[in-house]
Amino acid sequence: MRETGPGTATPRLERILIAGERGAPMRAVARAEAARGQGLVGDRYHAGRGTFSKRAAVMPGARDVSLITRDAVALCSRRLGVPVEAAWLRRNLVVDGLDIAALRGRTLAIGDVRLEIVSSCPPCGYLSRLLGLDMRTGLHRVGGMRAAVRTPGLLVAGAPIAIEA
Repeated sequence: MRETGPGTATPRLERILIAGERGAPMRAVARAEAARGQGLVGDRYHAGRGTFSKRAAVMPGARDVSLITRDAVALCSRRLGVPVEAAWLRRNLVVDGLDIAALRGRTLAIGDVRLEIVSSCPPCGYLSRLLGLDMRTGLHRVGGMRAAVRTPGLLVAGAPIAIEA
């Protein structure tokens, strides 16, 4: 994963993806409202209809939003030997220019929204069954991260990302 620093591009929110129902295809949206403790308005987890919605009480906020890097999507494609679309991976936000795995416990500022990175989001058997691909291999150690919405607001695709505390 690329590090940010002098001479590197500003990290940014590349894509926003939501699915209204469990198992429904993810679709890209230009903007989405992030609600504290609920996730993205219009997404299955916001509505409590996600595959793992019942596990939300285990770590409050952990099911709000999931993130993956553009680099992880590309690496997954190389590992599996097939072109993989970010939407297939069922993560809400595709980011570029960040090593999100190194940011556990930190807060990302995207416009007015604040997302606290709370846990990893490893690939599961459900994703492999849904796609008919070995996603545990494809996303090994790069499956993404889960974040809690700490400050709600509007997320806009293409927005810069800053790392806070």
